[in-house]
Amino acid sequence: MKQALVEQIKGSDNLFEKPKKILQGRVGDFPVYVRQGVDGTAFWKIAVYAKEGSTAPTDLIESFFSELRQAVKKVTKTTYDGKKLEIIVRNSGKVGIQIRQILDGVHSYLSRNGYVPCCGCCGNEVPVTLSSINNEMDFMCDNCYNGLCNSLEDNKQQLAAQKGNIVTGIVGALLGALLGGALWVVIYQLGYIAGIAGLVAAVCALKGYEKFGGRINVAGIVISLVIVTAVIYVAHNIGIAMEIKKGVEEYWGIDCTITDAFRSIPDFLEDSEFSAAYWKDLIIGYALTAVASFATVKAMLQAGTGSYKTGRY
Repeated sequence: MKQALVEQIKGSDNLFEKPKKILQGRVGDFPVYVRQGVDGTAFWKIAVYAKEGSTAPTDLIESFFSELRQAVKKVTKTTYDGKKLEIIVRNSGKVGIQIRQILDGVHSYLSRNGYVPCCGCCGNEVPVTLSSINNEMDFMCDNCYNGLCNSLEDNKQQLAAQKGNIVTGIVGALLGALLGGALWVVIYQLGYIAGIAGLVAAVCALKGYEKFGGRINVAGIVISLVIVTAVIYVAHNIGIAMEIKKGVEEYWGIDCTITDAFRSIPDFLEDSEFSAAYWKDLIIGYALTAVASFATVKAMLQAGTGSYKTGRY
C-alpha cells in the first residue's frame, strides 16, 4: 500500500501492513483488519471482531449500519454474524479518509454499546492472531487455528487414501467435454468465439471424471484438460467445416456434405488468409477457455486433493 494511504487509514491506531495489502492491528480494544482489493476486485473489506457483552443492546446494529451507509456513500455491504462486523467499501476517491471515518464510527458504536473483542471462530474472549486459511483471513485463537489445521490435514489424508477408476473417469470426462464442444459449435455458428463454451467443456469434463471415476486428483485434472483441449480442437474444425459447407453452397451453388467440408479443411489451410483466421480463432478460443476455467480448476484441485494453505501474521 502507498504510505500516504496507510497513514490516512491508521490515524492514531497501531495498524501495520502484514501480509501485503492488509492492514491489521487494533482499534481501541477490537482486532481489526483492512484488506485492499478483495478477491481481486476494486473493493476494500473492513473486518472488526466483537461480540455483544452483557450490557450490549441486541437491536441497534442494523440502525447503525443504516446510518453508516448514509454517512459514507462508498459502503456497498454491511454484515454482522455475532462475532465480526464486515463492511465492504468501493475503492474510489479519498477512500483512505473514508475508511478511517468508518473505523472511528464502528469503534464508537461498539464501545458505547458494551461490545467486547472476541475470536472470529469460537467467539470467546481470548487472545487472537490474524490467520489465513486458504486465503480467507480471520482473527482467531490458537485452539481454533490448530483445530482447523488438523481438520484440513485429516481431510487431505482421507482423500489421498481414496481410490478412483481412471478408465471410467476418462469416459466421464469425455462425455462432459462433448457437451461443451457442442455448445462451442453452436456459438461459433453465431459468429463468436466463446470462452463460456470452453468453461462448460472444462467444468463438465472435470465433474464427469469425478462422478464416473469416483474422485478427482491431479492426474484426473490433467487427463480431463487434455480431453477438453482435443474436444475444442475437433469442435472448432466442425464449426469451420459448417462454414465451408455454407460458403460452397451459397457462393458456388455446389452441394457439399459436412464430411466433404471437413475433409477439405487442409486444402483451405493452404490459403494464408484462411489459415491466419483459422489459427487466430483457435488460439483465442484456447486462451479464453484457460482464463474462464482457471478459478474452477484451481477450486476443484483443492477440493479433490484436500490441498490447503495456512498462515499466521
